[in-house]
Amino acid sequence: MKAIYNARVRIKAGEYRQAILIDGARVAMTGTTRDVLRALPAGAEKIDAQGALAIPAFFDSHLHFMWLGRRAGSVECAGAKSVEEVIERARRHIAKERPPAGAYVLGYGVNPDQFSEGPARDLCRQDIDKISRDHPIILSRNCGHTIYCNSLALERAGLCQSAPDVEGGAFEKDENGRPTGVARENAAVMILAAMPAYTRGQLLGFARKATAQARVLGIAACGSYDSDGADFNDVSGAYLDLCEEERAAGRPPLRVSMQCGISLSDEILDERLRDGPFPKPLWRDDRWGTFLQLGAIKIFVDGTLGGRTAWMSLPYLDMPGASGFPLLDEAALGRFTRKAAQAGAQVLAHAIGDACIESVVGAFERVLVDGKNPLRHGIIHCQFTRPDLLDRMARAGILALVQPIFLEDDIRVVESRIDPRLAQSSYAWASMISRGVPTSFGTDAPVTGLDPLRCISWAALRSDPENPGTHPGGFLPAEKVGADRAFDAYSLASAQSAFWEASLGRIAPGFFADIALLDKDIFAIDPAEIHAARVLRTLCAGETVYSV
Repeated sequence: MKAIYNARVRIKAGEYRQAILIDGARVAMTGTTRDVLRALPAGAEKIDAQGALAIPAFFDSHLHFMWLGRRAGSVECAGAKSVEEVIERARRHIAKERPPAGAYVLGYGVNPDQFSEGPARDLCRQDIDKISRDHPIILSRNCGHTIYCNSLALERAGLCQSAPDVEGGAFEKDENGRPTGVARENAAVMILAAMPAYTRGQLLGFARKATAQARVLGIAACGSYDSDGADFNDVSGAYLDLCEEERAAGRPPLRVSMQCGISLSDEILDERLRDGPFPKPLWRDDRWGTFLQLGAIKIFVDGTLGGRTAWMSLPYLDMPGASGFPLLDEAALGRFTRKAAQAGAQVLAHAIGDACIESVVGAFERVLVDGKNPLRHGIIHCQFTRPDLLDRMARAGILALVQPIFLEDDIRVVESRIDPRLAQSSYAWASMISRGVPTSFGTDAPVTGLDPLRCISWAALRSDPENPGTHPGGFLPAEKVGADRAFDAYSLASAQSAFWEASLGRIAPGFFADIALLDKDIFAIDPAEIHAARVLRTLCAGETVYSV
């Protein structure tokens, strides 16, 4: 047994204790410091929190864990102010890392919307050829749904001189019909498919790096999309290897609920459903509980705001005549959803534009059970909503897995890109929660940063805590979500999205002692200061996995 004492232990909004008694991996009791220490056996471990805030460890409801680790060894393009800066960063990366000729070079985080020096445009093959002609180079836009590649990467994919029309995607082409190096959605998949698959050992390395990042930020669990089908055995195998490695070191690993992609393929969907039932534990420890589970089927139904591929009911203001597009047709969406539901599997659909959300809501409504949603089908991102869609989601109990930190990038462009009739009902987190839509928070990392505190800050402020800029009162301030409700969306609601709410997301007797200690009380301070709070210690299943 052990005790955390001299703390401010959050039980729920407005209710606090001073101490926590932990028996093995679970919370045994909460109460005053005196009562908890009196119940502690002689010689047991005592952790003096010195007044720190104790909260359930964060649960990120949707991210890309393997990609997070992979990005650490790639060209980092986030924050670049121009095409030329992206080129220079990639050149420096190659000079430093010295990849052999012919090896792929990857980069992430390009955001032309933030280019402030020179034209704010996509990169083309001629730009990226300036980096290297000896390496196939693929740079990803920050949203992850558009890529920019050089001539050699196009050649490896057999697309150097021409490219086909792609359903649910697009190759940009010059006046001669030759690909420019810009590929969106399903077209990007064709270029990425030419890359050699990552080995199980490489994937294990990515998972190690991501785990270390998560622990520093007080994260103990996540819902993660890492595999789109063919690599499922290697991805799940790498997670299993990590779990065994961590157990051998005496540490609980990170809890992962796998959101399994299907590459919009009936065959891959059928294969995943045969792996069921859902949710299905894949690795557990008798003391610490389940750490890896087959959680949900993940499908992509549209694109992103940044790439103007999110499927909207009204055209983009800065691209007249374009309103995005679906990545699969209504028949396929209905078929995938019906198959999964009949097999008892949760479906989580990537949907950003309101037209896409309406299509997904309709598909989910057709597989409800007596008007209910026992499989907890949900919509990831759910950015451009309308009141009628939120009402339908609330009635059906359709989950919304949202990322408040998306506003960090989108706040700069949403009003110039989206019709005001839709922009005024966007990122509607307060409306979701008040209507009764089951709403959980996450980051979609590494599309954005992984830090939960910065994400909560954006939920509470709807503006940059360090630079309010053009929205000092917050973008659509009626949609602000206070720290208490935001944290509940980042803990218990996220656990509910993965069917783990009976053991995670609260500090209460019987729940796993997944706990984070913070140096500031984020529920009492100015919301503009939340992002500056620091995690002092992270516990998972009662074991300290990080401390300052």
